[in-house]
Amino acid sequence: MKRYLVAYVAAAFASGVVPAYSQAIGVGTNPQGSLAYTIGSAVAQVVTETTDLQALVQPQGGPDVTIPLVQSCELQFSIAASDIANAAYNGVGLFDGRKMEGVRVVANLMTFPSGFFVRADSDIQSLEDLRGRRVPGEYTQQRVVLGYTRTTLATVGLNLEDVTLVPVPNGTRGVEAFMAGEVDAAFSSPSAGIVAQADVAVGGVRYLPVPDTPETDKMIREMTPGATMMTVEPRDDRPGVDKPMTMMGGTFVLLAGTCMPDETVTKVVTALRDNQEALVAVLPAFVEMSDDLIAAPAGALPFHPAAEAYFRSAGLIAQ
Repeated sequence: MKRYLVAYVAAAFASGVVPAYSQAIGVGTNPQGSLAYTIGSAVAQVVTETTDLQALVQPQGGPDVTIPLVQSCELQFSIAASDIANAAYNGVGLFDGRKMEGVRVVANLMTFPSGFFVRADSDIQSLEDLRGRRVPGEYTQQRVVLGYTRTTLATVGLNLEDVTLVPVPNGTRGVEAFMAGEVDAAFSSPSAGIVAQADVAVGGVRYLPVPDTPETDKMIREMTPGATMMTVEPRDDRPGVDKPMTMMGGTFVLLAGTCMPDETVTKVVTALRDNQEALVAVLPAFVEMSDDLIAAPAGALPFHPAAEAYFRSAGLIAQ
């Protein structure tokens, strides 16, 4: 984190404006281009502009990297999907045998869908048409995306052996492979910045919905606890979604460790709730961060004591 802070301080001196910050904090995210990175950037910007904290985005391989750093107090905050955060807390899935019991929720930020997309003019019309086609795989630095891939394919009776996996390290690289013509479809959230880049680069993209059935929802919940089937509406920040469709989805949460001081957590959660318009200006998807969502339960994960105290005092959680 020092090199980010040094760069910031140097820029501040060069501009002649040197704000006084009491503490530098890191916000761990997925790689640049991912939706988690954009969310973390918005959070860091608003916290920095409205408090005496200097928040710095720190992109990593994924939650299997950032959550253990939050657990060990080497990283102050992290953005993660609620299903992965729950898996970490319970020591299952990517975290098999490694319970991250020191991780706590600071706030629920937004819901997010994810799925496969293809070129708008592709002959691939449905998930079933991915059989035998080239799709990103392995995800050695971001294993969670491989799990999402497996679950999404399973909704139409496919498995990883039914497609041709092209090894990539993470989700961003998978979309870059799509833009380079190395794969026929890629997997990401429609609000991710890298998908917007792909939409422009290839002349339009189109998402492939999962079947809209109770069986699909049940399968998603069983294969990826914490995730659900959700209806995704068209929106300006969702290229490739031109009509309502069903996709796999979850919730992004802001995490901190039990070691994080109450004062710091209170400053962060207050800044987020009091400055939603500023968050929306950076990422329109923050329009979803209602009072009902921000303080909603996140599975088995407890709230950080300071966040829970704030929500109770604000009347968002029953006394």
